[in-house]
Amino acid sequence: MRNFLSGLVAIIIGSFAIVLLLGLEQPPYPEPFNLIWFLLAGSSALQSTLFNPLTAVLVTQYIAIWFLIGVIIGPFSKAGWNTVRSALWVGLIHAIFALGSLLLLDSAFWGSASRNFDLLSQFVTSLILSVLALPTAIPTAMLFDRIGQQSELPIPTKIETVCECGAVFKSNPLLCSECGRALKSSEN
Repeated sequence: MRNFLSGLVAIIIGSFAIVLLLGLEQPPYPEPFNLIWFLLAGSSALQSTLFNPLTAVLVTQYIAIWFLIGVIIGPFSKAGWNTVRSALWVGLIHAIFALGSLLLLDSAFWGSASRNFDLLSQFVTSLILSVLALPTAIPTAMLFDRIGQQSELPIPTKIETVCECGAVFKSNPLLCSECGRALKSSEN
């Protein structure tokens, strides 16, 4: 669930950022989809990362957005394969929003002879593009894991609780099983 949420948040922020960077205008989406036009149009723009004319400015903008998406999914995932799963969720969510944009703008898409191939290429392209988020997602996840490990309390070498009645426990019970006294306050 955490990987899905990170993918969703990353695509929302990434779509909004690419719309702002490219100065995209609102496409003619029907009601109520015009309320989330930036998400649909941004996902469609991110879908075309590999297919735009390559200029240095445009390549830099697209790479910056994918790196931003990586920075967003990094804190949500644990370092390692969990980060790759988060990136794959980004690709899947991204493909769904880009497909939604395509369907809203081109109603003849479902009737086209190449529909199945176009769907496959759309999802494969989105999954390949999501790998662009990994160069920043992996170090971010490792950094957050390291910060989390430093804030954890050290593991005690010995756990032993002694009650006033003389009973010894190799744990931290709340009540003494011998006399019934409270061994810990319930506030802890």
